[in-house]
Amino acid sequence: MTDPRYSLPETIALVDDLHLGRSQVVGTYVMMGDDPVIVDPGPASVLPNLEAGLKQIGLSFSDLHGVALSHIHLDHAGATGSLVRYFPHLKVYVHHRGAPHMIAPDKLLRSATRIYGGQMDYLWGEFLPVPVDNIVTLSGGETLRIGGRTLHVFDAPGHASHHLIYFDESTGAAFVGDTTGLRMPGHTYVRPATPPPDIDLEAWRRTLDTLLSLQPRMLLLTHFGPAHDPERHIAEMWNHVQQWAETVRVSLERGDDESAAEARLAALADAELGDVDEAMRQQYAQAGAVEMSWHGLARYWRKKMES
Repeated sequence: MTDPRYSLPETIALVDDLHLGRSQVVGTYVMMGDDPVIVDPGPASVLPNLEAGLKQIGLSFSDLHGVALSHIHLDHAGATGSLVRYFPHLKVYVHHRGAPHMIAPDKLLRSATRIYGGQMDYLWGEFLPVPVDNIVTLSGGETLRIGGRTLHVFDAPGHASHHLIYFDESTGAAFVGDTTGLRMPGHTYVRPATPPPDIDLEAWRRTLDTLLSLQPRMLLLTHFGPAHDPERHIAEMWNHVQQWAETVRVSLERGDDESAAEARLAALADAELGDVDEAMRQQYAQAGAVEMSWHGLARYWRKKMES
């Protein structure tokens, strides 16, 4: 039932959400079994593709019992309210810091609209509120029995203050959202994802240390697919985070023009990616825009400088 390209356990499937028609950019994991649960449904704009992908593995939306969110960014959680509107039996598992924005998303949408402007609907589709009765809030430290398995929940700040990691001890799989960056299938390069507003490098390092202590067999990335070399993957991602952060810090200290500073980080990211074709460059860019990462790191350093 699972896609052999991704080398996943039989109890976990991966649906390619085909965001904006491009493959291997945004993915939704499915915990198979009698009470299937999905992890990160993606934005509402991909719901038809998610529905089609579920059908290929013998499921429909009505078969699902819950939605587990790694965090509430639009590319991960945007479709949740739409799913709950039509399937009100669904439980939504979300960090307690993110839950208020799922229940009343106006502030989140205003912030996103400042960034994406008139492209909001094209990129993400609608973001509907989730009724409070459907919400299960998590803080880390919980043990859940969902999707036919036991999941250990970990608070995972760094990429976002409302980030969680779900660890499936039976398979050794860690559902990591954006905690360990972006990596396309068949490639070793790991790109950081450091968007605003609450990048926290110190907290992120602690999160990665916690993740490593679990000795996961695989990291299940939303962008995109499983990584079967967790230690190497995490080490490379963190090395790039540090290089990116230093590049942004130096630009800010020198008072560089913002567009020039962004271009400097983009050049570094391009050099890291190496000799790949244009289609792969576009995949990485769509999964994690370097411009957004520059703004996230710049905000981090400005907060540090003000404190």
